[in-house]
Amino acid sequence: MRPLVRQVDRLQALAVFESAARLGGFTAAGRELGLSQPAVTRQIRSLERHLGAELFTRTANRSELSEVGRRFRDHVSAGFDEIETGLAELAEHTGTFVLAAHPGVAQAWVVPRLDEINHILGDLDLRLWLFDRDADLLDGSFDAAIRIGDGRFPGCDSRMLFPEIVVPVATPAVAAEHGLTPDSTAADVYRAPFVHMDDGDSPWLTWAGWLGRFGITLRRQPGRVLFHNYPIVLQRALMGYGVALGWRPLVDEYIDAGTLVVVGPEVRSDRGYYASWPSGPPTTAVADLTTWLIDATS
Repeated sequence: MRPLVRQVDRLQALAVFESAARLGGFTAAGRELGLSQPAVTRQIRSLERHLGAELFTRTANRSELSEVGRRFRDHVSAGFDEIETGLAELAEHTGTFVLAAHPGVAQAWVVPRLDEINHILGDLDLRLWLFDRDADLLDGSFDAAIRIGDGRFPGCDSRMLFPEIVVPVATPAVAAEHGLTPDSTAADVYRAPFVHMDDGDSPWLTWAGWLGRFGITLRRQPGRVLFHNYPIVLQRALMGYGVALGWRPLVDEYIDAGTLVVVGPEVRSDRGYYASWPSGPPTTAVADLTTWLIDATS
């Protein structure tokens, strides 16, 4: 048995220590790893007990690396770099690239570009994984993901693809029936029937949030139907059941084709759509795909 395994009862503690040492604090390490600050503290204290050394000096307000901790950090960081290099080399030859995306992003933007994405990935097979909640990604079993948020995803690095820009859209027939045009106000839009995306703990903007930007409170009407799946929302809008919120550039192809038209003002939120990958240097395939995605959405 290697001495490492004998001295460190849980190797995860090394990852916790490396994160805290690199980011300069237990709270920041918790955010990166998806752990609470007390959980990080417990892992560090356990590691110190097993090593018989104080890795951090603690004061009332903060913890700083001790001299021993700084030397240990350099060794652990170098070891992690070597392991990540090996993992990246292995990933390049496993034959499958897992791209995670929300169903709406997949249908409206990824699927029409599968030929281009396959070309970028070369000999790798592409597996498209559809997920609904960021919690689905916590185990890191993907190569890259297209997700919405502020760019800070625990355990992941990211690059913005495009900001969240939301516009109300409807078929030309629905727009004409309710007298809506691109110049319509939010109050005008509010008088039309809505197609609702689920407004639970979703990260995307909902009707309540969109109307709230214009000082309008969405009154809950009994009998609403909330769709958890954005492709169904788009389908209902395309069938003429009402006005839906559309994300640009995801709905631009529908607008360019004339099957949907903009029927009100746009809202730009403080979030965006990001390409993300498990923390660390991206593999060549991830880097190439991310660069292509940025170019394709600009």
